[in-house]
Amino acid sequence: MHQFRVLAICSLLAITGPGGEVAAHGPESLPLPVRLGTHDQAPYGSYQADKSFDGVAVRVVSCVLKRMGRSYAVEVYPWARVQLMAERGEVDGFFPATLRPERLVWAQATDVIADQKWVWYLPAASKLDPLSAEFKATARVGAHLGSNRLKMLEEQKYQVVLRPASDEMLLRAFVRGGRADAILGGDLAIAMAMKEQGLDPKSFRTVLAQDSPLHAYFGRKFLLSEPDFVVRFNAHVPFCR
Repeated sequence: MHQFRVLAICSLLAITGPGGEVAAHGPESLPLPVRLGTHDQAPYGSYQADKSFDGVAVRVVSCVLKRMGRSYAVEVYPWARVQLMAERGEVDGFFPATLRPERLVWAQATDVIADQKWVWYLPAASKLDPLSAEFKATARVGAHLGSNRLKMLEEQKYQVVLRPASDEMLLRAFVRGGRADAILGGDLAIAMAMKEQGLDPKSFRTVLAQDSPLHAYFGRKFLLSEPDFVVRFNAHVPFCR
């Protein structure tokens, strides 16, 4: 597993000013690189064959920060740890993540940086209805550790039996273990995991749970020195998605 690594540092030695000119900055005036945490989850951000780290969310965030003229570092950790580090101020922000009220206590969310839907995955022959009260009370389910999906399932008293560290591992455990009746995953991440694991999508029945787009978050400790950072970030998002 590739974890606990700094993936990208983008250094900008010259920053274009408002009129298009190159603004000169001495070393003492350059802000420190923005430190961002993420996790290894295709297609939003994952290790490529050439050992680079890339994905749809990584590209949006990188594009925005470059347009802002900011140097940055992307660090990869397990998802639960990423969020704890952001809450403690050990990184300046993290991505990609769904909106969650308790996160907004210590961080501010950006506009949407990537699309995502929450989808129930069941064996093709299953007759269970994930939207029914009976399913909620009796079905054995799973979602990946640290995800908003798992938190929702636990809060609503579903019978959670699978809590692996990623959607990829969730799918593998679901297919091979036989412990769960269904899993709740992100549509693009599960689709990528099916492809990588050589699974036929037709062997699953899917039921849409909800639309749940993804954002970047920046910690309020970081924003104390740059209170308009998220507003400036959001101004560039339409040009980078």
